[in-house]
Amino acid sequence: MGKQALRWLLGVGYVVLVTLLLLYQMGVVGKPGNTVIVVLGTLVLGIALAVVLALYIRVTDQMKEQAAEAKNERKEQNQEPRSYEEIYADFLKATQDGGLSERELEVAWLLYRGYTNRQIGEELYIAETTVKKHVSHIYQKMEVYSRKEFRGKVKSLTLPQTTPLS
Repeated sequence: MGKQALRWLLGVGYVVLVTLLLLYQMGVVGKPGNTVIVVLGTLVLGIALAVVLALYIRVTDQMKEQAAEAKNERKEQNQEPRSYEEIYADFLKATQDGGLSERELEVAWLLYRGYTNRQIGEELYIAETTVKKHVSHIYQKMEVYSRKEFRGKVKSLTLPQTTPLS
């Protein structure tokens, strides 16, 4: 069930419980008589009312949080795109401690951009087997085992480091 439907259902349940509580207190619902039974009945309805209200507030807060997160994601996605030069500069910073040779750095850049071994070979005018050798050395020096892991490591090294608030 969607959160919107759950919220609507809880709202209706709250109204029904308030109405029952009022009718019970007026003596329209239930048998008027013993005061202890009336007090206990009121307490039961009151507790049910409090639970429904708490659930309603919780669902509403969750919906607001989700809406705020979605808004922040849209806001982040609409940021100005970074220039090619900025991305390359960040890439160089991230890989500078890897000890890569110039050629390995060229291969790593194309690898980072998502090129296949064949495309890298064509771009750099080298054999695909040579590309495989360079990729193997890059993985070894960067201490990764796959393209996905390589991209993730470079991205993690290029993201601004934030310190948690204490």
